[in-house]
Amino acid sequence: MTLEIRKNTNKEEWDDFLSQFSDFNPFPQSFAWGDVLITEGKEVEKLAIFDGGEQIAAVLVVYEKLPFGWKYAFSPKGPVVSIKYKESSIKYGEILNKLSEYLKNKKCIFWRIEPNVNLQSEIKNLKLAKVKDINPSNTLLLDLNKSYEELLSAMHSKTRYNISLSKKKDLHVEERKDLGIFWELMQKTGERDAFRLHRKKHYEEVLKSDLTSQIIVYFENKPIATGVFAGFGQTFTYLYGASNYEYRQLMAPYLIQDFGINKAKKEGFKKYDFFGIAPIKKDESGEWVYDNSHQYAGVTRFKLGFAGEYKILPGTFEIIINHKVYKVIKFIKFLRSLLKK
Repeated sequence: MTLEIRKNTNKEEWDDFLSQFSDFNPFPQSFAWGDVLITEGKEVEKLAIFDGGEQIAAVLVVYEKLPFGWKYAFSPKGPVVSIKYKESSIKYGEILNKLSEYLKNKKCIFWRIEPNVNLQSEIKNLKLAKVKDINPSNTLLLDLNKSYEELLSAMHSKTRYNISLSKKKDLHVEERKDLGIFWELMQKTGERDAFRLHRKKHYEEVLKSDLTSQIIVYFENKPIATGVFAGFGQTFTYLYGASNYEYRQLMAPYLIQDFGINKAKKEGFKKYDFFGIAPIKKDESGEWVYDNSHQYAGVTRFKLGFAGEYKILPGTFEIIINHKVYKVIKFIKFLRSLLKK
């Protein structure tokens, strides 16, 4: 096949292509998310790949600077390849090769990807390296075609109890965007759970986007919890959550999920994505188990209670485009790590 790469500036065409995937609506590849990154100061390109007159793939590329004028490229939850090409590793490899050639001309040393297909050994002429996941590759999905009562009945009894308990407390839920409240609660949560936050500017641009919505839970006029969601295609994603631990007995995070699920159903989404858990497997008794030291262990326990379907995506890979410079950059990084010790 003869492939052509075209820059895309048409939001409707871009999002229409991505929305064909009923089980995979990657909001990080959406036109709006690209705009979030651009307003944050990132260099971003939206590339459509055509075979003849037919679009067969789309990829949002974020360029990051490296020493000596070099760059690397990152495609969060991408590239996204047409359903009819997903099972053909040969054609998929040709798409990746074409894009790698393009990125080489942009002075990219390597390209980080998070594909929507499993990469097979038949993909030739590409050196693939599995690296630490940037975005979580393990998640839970709720089927919103089910009634609320069906979803509720499938949840863990303790989760149902905590949802019910939160509704009996004197809590007020408000849907509006407030960066100040979000940032204050995120700082508390990040410090408590020992995870690194994005820059405040990032969250500011995320909240400005029409892609997102925010829920705030109040107790006695004091904001005690908040949740941020991204709605794209057929999927409503729970993106960020934060709460004040002093009010943990009020179960506000359960109320946020309940509100989010009902909001997603009301707005016609088909899937509710919890966006990130630790890898899980069932033990001999049929219970889900996972590594308690994993960075997502805490939220995994919480999210499993909602009884979503476990979904595993391939993860994060690197395609090495310039092998010589790649080795030099890796060596420089290694030296810097030694100096920090």
